[in-house]
Amino acid sequence: MSLYGVNVSGESLAAATTETLIQGVAGAKKIELVRWGVSFNGVTNTDAPVLVELIRLSSAGTSAAFVPVKLNPSDDAPLMTARTSHTAEPTNGDVLERHYVTPAGGNLVLQYAYDERVSVAAVGRLGIRVQASAIVSAAAFMIFDE
Repeated sequence: MSLYGVNVSGESLAAATTETLIQGVAGAKKIELVRWGVSFNGVTNTDAPVLVELIRLSSAGTSAAFVPVKLNPSDDAPLMTARTSHTAEPTNGDVLERHYVTPAGGNLVLQYAYDERVSVAAVGRLGIRVQASAIVSAAAFMIFDE
């Protein structure tokens, strides 16, 4: 088992706009999502909750490459890749989970039991997508087993 992390912070969300924060992209073999999370740095506690979705994607959109970080420095380099800083949205697939999280310091972290992990097929994509009603910044992470 080799674990790899993908993360982003300081992503400014436009009001009432759906935005993909981060996506993990499987290489030649499947990967499994072990843990993921998102948080917001808003200060107005009366703002509407942010819709947070875990979603399968079928394209990269227009985004920047991100090299996944080895959680154990002695592991091999990852076969998987990642994408962040989306300026054009990826093509959507199945929405696997939906959550509402307060933008006023809200934090959502989910970890799966071994037999409940979300699998990503070879060359498949899995992302975190959000929609906020107010301008707020976000941070997100995904931990994959390859």
